[in-house]
Amino acid sequence: MENTHHASTRHAHVGGTSSDFIDITHWGSFHASNHNSEHNELVGGRTPITTEALVAYNGLRAFAGLNAVSIEDVGRWAFAEGLTNNAEAWGNDLQGVGLWYAMQGAKVGWIADSSFNPELLADLQRTARQGSSDAVMAMVREVSHDGFADFLISEGLQEAFINTLKMEPHYGGWMHGRTHGFLPIESGAIAHDINHLTVLGWDQRQPFMNDTFDWPQWPALNVSDNTVINYFQSMVVLGAPLESNLNRLGTSVAATPTQPDLPSPKEAGNRRATEPTISTSSTHSSDAITGVEVDVRGQLWWGGLTASLAVTNTGDQALEHWGVEFISDHRFNGEAWGVNVNSQVRKGGGYRYEISGVDWGQSIAPGQTIEVGFNAMTGITDNVNIPLTEQLLLAGGSITVV
Repeated sequence: MENTHHASTRHAHVGGTSSDFIDITHWGSFHASNHNSEHNELVGGRTPITTEALVAYNGLRAFAGLNAVSIEDVGRWAFAEGLTNNAEAWGNDLQGVGLWYAMQGAKVGWIADSSFNPELLADLQRTARQGSSDAVMAMVREVSHDGFADFLISEGLQEAFINTLKMEPHYGGWMHGRTHGFLPIESGAIAHDINHLTVLGWDQRQPFMNDTFDWPQWPALNVSDNTVINYFQSMVVLGAPLESNLNRLGTSVAATPTQPDLPSPKEAGNRRATEPTISTSSTHSSDAITGVEVDVRGQLWWGGLTASLAVTNTGDQALEHWGVEFISDHRFNGEAWGVNVNSQVRKGGGYRYEISGVDWGQSIAPGQTIEVGFNAMTGITDNVNIPLTEQLLLAGGSITVV
C-alpha cells in the first residue's frame, strides 16, 4: 500500500482487509498537524477514521432512543456549538467535521457517568488495538450504561464499536485542521484539550497526549470527570457541551434507529390538501383559566425549522409571567428570541421543552399578541418548503400552557 492519503470510497485497512466504508480523507486532509495519521504511522493497532464510526455512533443513539442522523447533521451541530476552527463550514467541512465528532462520541459517550476517568479511555483503546474483543466487551460491561454491551451484541454492532475504538483521532489532520474547538470548558481548558483525551501516548499507556512527541495537554487534567463525560455525551445527543447529557440512559429504550413518528413534510402537505380544517400556517392551543392562546407558526427548512409562537393574552389582566410545555422530536439549536428555552432529552426519545417569556416577551397586555420563537434541527431534508404547523413541531399532543 502506498503511504499516502487517498479519496477512495473503498478503504484498505492496515492488515489488508477492505470495506465499503469511506475514509475521512475523502473529504480532505490537513498536513500541517498530521502526526500519527499517515498509513506508515498507524502502528500498534491504530487505524484510519472511516464512516464505520457513524455506524457505531448511530447505534449508540439508537440505544439512547434517538433517531439516526447523518454526518452532516453532526457537522452542523459542531459548528453551531463552537467546536470548530472556523465559524462557518466551507468545502467538505460538514462531512469531515461531522465524521470526526461522531467518532469521538462513539468512543466515549456510552460510558456511565460514575465510571468515567481519563485513564479508562487509554485502557479501552489500547485493549481494542492490541487485545481481544472479549477483553474489550468485558470492560464495557463494567463501565457502560446498563445493558449497552448486550445491546451491541444483539444488534450486531460489536465489530463497528470496537473498530471505532481503534481509530486514531489525529488521522487526516482534521483534529487540528478543522475541529480545533476554542470553546472554554473548565479550569482554563478549551474543547480542543478535552478532545485530546482520546489521543494516547506513543506507547498507548496515557490519554490526553498531544502527538507522537508525547506532550500532554495539561489543561485537560484539571477538568472534572463529570464535565468531561457530559462533553462527550453531548456529541451523542447533539446537545449543549456544557450541560448534563444522557444521565438517565438505560435499557428501556428503542432497540434500533428509528425515524420520527411525525408525518414527513410531503405527507403533511398532502394532509393539508385533503383536510381543510387544519390550518396551513398556524394552529393554536388555549387555556381558559389563564386566558392564553398560542398559535404555532413558522417555516420548515433544510435540516431544521424556525418556530414562531404567537402568544395572545385573551384575558382582561396583564400577564407578567407565562410559559408553555410540549414534547418534540426536534432539537433546539442556537438562540431564542423573547423566551427562555429549557430542553431535556427524554428517555423514550425526543425532547421535552419548557418555554417561558423573558425580557420583552415576558409581559403581555390584555388583548395583545407577541411573537417569540426559536430554531431547531430536524434532520428532514426532503420537500421542506412548507410552513411549520403544530402537527410538525409537536409530538404527543398540543402545547400545555403553564
